[in-house]
Parts: sequence; C-alpha cells; structure tokens
Amino acid sequence: MEVQLLKTLLTKDAYNESVPRLRRSIFSDETGVLFDLLGASHSKYESDIKPDDLYSIWLSENPVATTAEIGDFRDTIDALKHADPITPEIAADVIENLWRREVGRDIANLGLNMSEGDVSAMSRLQSLIERTKDGYLPDNFGEPTTDDIYELLAETSDDNRWKFNIETLARNVYGIGPSEFGIVFARPETGKSAFVISICAGPGGFCSQGAKVLYLGNEEKTTRTKLRAIQACSGMTREQISDNPDLAMSKYLSIKDRLIMKDVQEWDLDTISSYCEKINPDVIVVDQSDKINIAGNYNASHERIRELYRSLRELAKRHDAALLGVSQASADAEGRTRIDFSMLEGSKTGKAAEADLIIGIGKHNSSGDDDNPDHSRFINISKNKLSGYHGCVICNIQPEVSRYVE
Repeated sequence: MEVQLLKTLLTKDAYNESVPRLRRSIFSDETGVLFDLLGASHSKYESDIKPDDLYSIWLSENPVATTAEIGDFRDTIDALKHADPITPEIAADVIENLWRREVGRDIANLGLNMSEGDVSAMSRLQSLIERTKDGYLPDNFGEPTTDDIYELLAETSDDNRWKFNIETLARNVYGIGPSEFGIVFARPETGKSAFVISICAGPGGFCSQGAKVLYLGNEEKTTRTKLRAIQACSGMTREQISDNPDLAMSKYLSIKDRLIMKDVQEWDLDTISSYCEKINPDVIVVDQSDKINIAGNYNASHERIRELYRSLRELAKRHDAALLGVSQASADAEGRTRIDFSMLEGSKTGKAAEADLIIGIGKHNSSGDDDNPDHSRFINISKNKLSGYHGCVICNIQPEVSRYVE
C-alpha cells in the first residue's frame, strides 16, 4: 500500500491536497527514502514527478553508492513504476487515517513521558494538541436540514408510515415509519407478542402492505412465533392448520417472503446491525428488547437499559427502519386497564426518553373462569410524538389465532 500511495502522490495536486497530514513515519525505511525525494522534488518543481525523475535525483545525490545499493534502489523505482495508483479521494482518506494514528501514538508517548516524570511533556502535549486539533476533528458535516416545506411534509406524513391494522387505533395513531422507535409493553400473559404478530402478519398488517419485517426473538423460540404468524395470517387455529396445512400455507404465501424471523438469544447490537445491513428490513421487531446484549460496564441495571434503548433508537435511524421493542410492564400494571410508561419495567425514564411511541396493553384482572376468559384489551398510548394522541383504544384479542380485532 505504501508504494501505491507514493504512486498517487507523484501527482502534484494529490500531493498538495495531502501534504498537511503527510508524515515520514507512516512509511517504512525503504519507501521513506522515496517519500523524502518526492517531498523535496514537489517543493522545487511545479510539474508532476515521474519515477525515473526520482531515480535520477537519487543518483545525483549519492555519487558514491555501491552497485548493490544502486540495484536495490532501482528495484524500488521499478516497483513504483508498475504499481497501480490509489484513487486520489481514497488516498486522502487513507493518509488522514494514518496521520490520526500517528498523532495518537505521539500523544501516548508523551503521556508515558509524563508518567515517568518528564515535566516538559505536558507543554509538548498541549502544543501537539493545539497544532493538530483542527485537522484531527472531522470537517465534513454534510448538509443542514432542508427548508423545503414539501420535503418536510412528506417526511412526516402518514403516507410515509406503515399503518396499524386495528382501525380504531389507526384513526388516532396511523402507524409507524422509517427511523421511528416504538415500545410495546404489558404484563405477562397479556398478549404482547400476539399484538406485534397481529399488526405485522395479520390481515392488512405491515407485511400485507409490502413491508419487509424482521422479527428478532430472544425469549421463546421463533418456530413457535412463526406458527402464530401463520395463524394470524390465515385465521386458522393450530388444530385447523394441523388438519389442513396446505390450506394454511397457501394463505401464508401472500406474506411469506416479507416476514423473516431469527432467534437472537446470544446476539448483541452490533450483530443485529450487521444482519439489518444484509437484509435491509422496513420494520424491525425485537421481542424482547430488554434482553439484547450490549457491550460496556454499567454501575446499575437501569444505566444499561438506558444505553440499550438509546442504541436501539440509533439502530432504527441508521437503517431507516421502523423499530418496535417489546418489553415487560412492572407489577404496578397488574390487573389494570389503564397503564402508562411509568409502569415500564427497568429504567422507566431512560426507556421513555428514547421512544417516539409507547403502547401499553392493559386488561382486567383474571376472573378465574377458564371457560369464559375476558378477551378485552386496552391499548394505551402514553407517549406519542407521531400524532400527538394520548388515550386508550379498546379492542379484543383472539388468542387462538394471535389476532387483535376491534
């Protein structure tokens, strides 16, 4: 790579573009000689430099060089002549990265000198930072947010969102769109997973609207979840599917290619991000989000949760996808129909601060009558940056087919 960089730097414009960050230390001793000759030549001459020019200059500066030394340098020049130059823009980035690495090494060495009692190292460190800070920090910040009113309206329009297939909910909160982060939470056995399965795989759900949905499961195996998705799509119970699997699959084929499920019990956020990069989903469901692994050391669990949810929000933005994280409700929500994000389990403030939309699912206390269970569910919107609506929508769960209906 060093010879290829030097081949690029033979051009006067490329050299002048990179010279503020060029250091001899980024080259080996062998190629460093070429770099010294190249720098001196560009300082003296206004034209591009050719490899044979460097050879002639070296011969004139080393009149007593031995035959072996001349042969070695000739080999280096031949390697330079036959090397492919790096694209100038890429060469500039490579040089900048190498320069930053060298600055970091200098800072580390000065820090070591300070630890050994060198009192002058501090002033040299301050001088180094002052000289390099402008070039070290990025200076390409991209374009500011647009002032185009039509683009702003389109970006925040419901036309840009995937619609919830529960009509009473959609009238108040239409749906969720790219880069938006929502949380769905409830007590155990309320129907959290059934809710996200229903809005993704049920009739008129995200998949039916054309969205590619990535469902990441780290609690129950997604083989069970996938069967529930087939139930939601087909409207058939497990027993009916068992009796006529071909019919169930024929109905499921309409969304089969748009619903991807993965077991991610050991995955961390970096792995999830890499997988999203590979398949480019429109909607990501993480069930359950609190259990995703995240690197780092934290003094308390709420600090880990806060950083996890901040990272999930960034994941949605990075992949321009709608993301729904499924979470538990605390014991405060037990047997309650009206719940809000203060009843989230774990870091309540940390979670709520990151979300655009928070949906809490409440239900009545169990009556203990297994023959006549209460299937009413209360969808509570306690945070909503998407439409501004805050309130409760009442609907029913059909657990035998994993659907939510009005």
